[in-house]
Amino acid sequence: MRVIDAHTHAWTRDIISKEDIHARRIAAERAGIEPQLDSPLQRLADAMDVSGIERAVVLPIDSGISQTMPLSLQEKTDWHAEEVSVAQNIITFVGIDPRRGEEGLRELERAVTVKRCRGWKLYPPNGFYPDDDAFYPYYEKCVDLEIPIVIHTGFTSRFKHVKYAQPVYVDKVAADFPTLKIVLAHVGVPWTNEALMVASKNPNVSVDVSGWQVYASRAPIKVYEMITEAKLNRVFPSRMLFGSDFPLFEYAMPLKSWVAFFAKLRIPDDMTDQGYPQVTSEEIQAVMCDNAERLFFGDRS
Repeated sequence: MRVIDAHTHAWTRDIISKEDIHARRIAAERAGIEPQLDSPLQRLADAMDVSGIERAVVLPIDSGISQTMPLSLQEKTDWHAEEVSVAQNIITFVGIDPRRGEEGLRELERAVTVKRCRGWKLYPPNGFYPDDDAFYPYYEKCVDLEIPIVIHTGFTSRFKHVKYAQPVYVDKVAADFPTLKIVLAHVGVPWTNEALMVASKNPNVSVDVSGWQVYASRAPIKVYEMITEAKLNRVFPSRMLFGSDFPLFEYAMPLKSWVAFFAKLRIPDDMTDQGYPQVTSEEIQAVMCDNAERLFFGDRS
């Protein structure tokens, strides 16, 4: 089965803030693991090889408005663009906080037209609601550039603010920009039904399943429930993307195991006996490869 990981990260401690380093140490202590302070692109490439993943998408985050960063916005764009320039099968988005105004708009265009970034990543938990009218020039620019956007929704790390990450705050954007391709990361967990509602009513909105390894490893019924709800809402399979959030959830389920889990996913008999729909291998293939191929690597129409 062909696989694209539509949600990954790459960094070293030299490009992230002291607050993020501290947050990762806190998260690692809670999980009983070593903190993820360095994860260069080669680590992702090696994990892809082991896991049978053909291509991947790196999603940088711009925290420069709320935190002191070692690199400028432009330097961080260049760092990620240079990282993926040697990889034929990995692309990067650009991370920009839309509160940067005209500076951010200029960087968005430079990142796409000069540095060959393939989309825009937004991280609302840094302190903004994505449906603020002041950000509409960014969405207009993305429509003009014909690029998709990925918006973090749901749970976030320490020192950031989860209230901004509710999926409902994307609904107005999706409705006002019906040709803009939007992906809600993590299916909005814990607001999963809200994310599926926003995607169900807006045909330009998809979701990705990154981070769901936690449930797959501990309570897989949660994954099955999410998939069946997504299918009933006509979001699965055509507007759901496989993703991992690599390397953040390797402690819960290594990437190779996550790929294997999803590739073999079947809804349990006791759920189908109650009327929940079963999934097919063709539908799983759409989630694991075809949808990301269309949105991020090929025809964006």
